[in-house]
Amino acid sequence: MSTIKDYLHELEKLIHDAPCKLFADFQIENRGDVALYLRGKIIFTNESELQFKEYFITIPIMKKVAYSYHYQNRDKELIFRYDSAEHHKEIETYPYHKHVINEVLPSDILSLKEVIKEILQTLIKV
Repeated sequence: MSTIKDYLHELEKLIHDAPCKLFADFQIENRGDVALYLRGKIIFTNESELQFKEYFITIPIMKKVAYSYHYQNRDKELIFRYDSAEHHKEIETYPYHKHVINEVLPSDILSLKEVIKEILQTLIKV
């Protein structure tokens, strides 16, 4: 990922081509090509929903500084959430972690693309 334009193009293509997707909506705040705030949701064919937020800075290079990927079932119950909120200092990958039901697990920093692929792998297996 080298520029905001490249990232958004890659993301739009991934979402457009995703199987098992019913609806996708996202809002982009490109703050003068020095920062990007992206948020939105994707609803899948089983009516599960991914809500996401990402914040990037681009000086000196494009770097993700915060994110949240919240995936829930049709009844709005958490399946998992990856985020970079600065809590759970006990986690070895702090501040990056994954919530699964009542557990908090270590996690590397992820991309929206990786999270969508994780969800699609699960949906295609069903």
